[in-house]
Amino acid sequence: MNKFILLLLPVVIFAANFNDILKGVDENLLVKSKEKKSEALEELYLSSKGKNYPSIDISINAIKLRDTPSATFALVPGMPPSQIEIGVRDNYSYQIGFTYPIFTGFAITNTIKKAKLEVIKSKLETKNLKRELYLKAASLYSAIYSINQAIKATKVALKAIDLSYNKAKGLYENGLLNQSGVYNIEAKRYDTVAKIKELEAKKDRLNNALFQISGKKVASDFKLPEIKNIQSRESIIQKALSNREDIKAIKEELHISQSDIDLANSLYYPKVALVGALKREGKNLRFNGDGHTNPDKSYIGINFSWNIFDGFSKKHKKEAAIKKKEALVLYLKNYENVVKNEINDLFIDLKSLKYRLIAAKKSEQAKEEYLKLTKSRFENSLASADELTRAIADLASAKAKAESIRADIFRVEYRLVLELGIKS
Repeated sequence: MNKFILLLLPVVIFAANFNDILKGVDENLLVKSKEKKSEALEELYLSSKGKNYPSIDISINAIKLRDTPSATFALVPGMPPSQIEIGVRDNYSYQIGFTYPIFTGFAITNTIKKAKLEVIKSKLETKNLKRELYLKAASLYSAIYSINQAIKATKVALKAIDLSYNKAKGLYENGLLNQSGVYNIEAKRYDTVAKIKELEAKKDRLNNALFQISGKKVASDFKLPEIKNIQSRESIIQKALSNREDIKAIKEELHISQSDIDLANSLYYPKVALVGALKREGKNLRFNGDGHTNPDKSYIGINFSWNIFDGFSKKHKKEAAIKKKEALVLYLKNYENVVKNEINDLFIDLKSLKYRLIAAKKSEQAKEEYLKLTKSRFENSLASADELTRAIADLASAKAKAESIRADIFRVEYRLVLELGIKS
């Protein structure tokens, strides 16, 4: 029975490392949705290529006229005119017709080109979505690491408080410490336990957010991946502007805008198409004629059309396409400037964090030495319980702060890596 109940419980997959998280992101439902959209656009692209081929249609018509077709002729002068049947009431016909575009002002070529560019753009957007989710996963991963270290440091502090509490009780029982000192340590212990619970709750929330985008959670203890050989600022900026999927997607949008201009230009050209059909008619389904006209109505010909005036519709459509491209050019320039500033800010943050880490390590060493001194003084009744608990808490806080800075460094370095594009 217990085994059956366990089978019903939801399965939570814990990631062994950060790479497992990234693999989980690849299976994200939003990513899958974008991939399906790309597949749909691929089919539309293949559909547009079909316009280069002849269009062949089969049709069968059956028509019953209200009256039999007739014509009036005055055969003999001075005599009443005569009505003569020139058709039948029942008319049947079949046709196998074809239309082959000979020249469309490059409209078909540009339509196919635009459809292909839409596919490329969609695939780039999918990759950029992955890149953004990787960044979000890295941010959550580093935040959880930071909390794990804070929990670990706080638990060490709790253990130290417990030892101090036992020592304080011994001093109290021997009349070497007043009762308020013992109560102060007890209060600090409850406060520390509450802080652990608060950190664990925060970690659960972050883990839930990570699970939503990757389908995985992280365990209570793991190491941050080491990121080596961060490229120079100039190299990252140059490669980001060339390789990042979001910038490439905007450039593809520019190409699509040019296709729209080319399509607008195609409206100024004449359209030429070869048309023809195998066609037969008759008064029944044998299609052998109606006794009045020949049954074979097959034909071949050329259709030529050229719009001379449309109320300046073509002109405004072309102008709209040009303005759209000009707007995208300006948007791309601004976007590239934003990316440059983003990279510059990341290098500024990284430099600051590294200095902060050095300071945090020094602070941690100082707090550790101070705790040793305070413990020794407390055991010799030269320091109060308050001083001891504060020293313990300060050391735990210093350790947690150092690890939090390491987590921030990982997040910034990983972001710099992904500035080069998802392939990095």
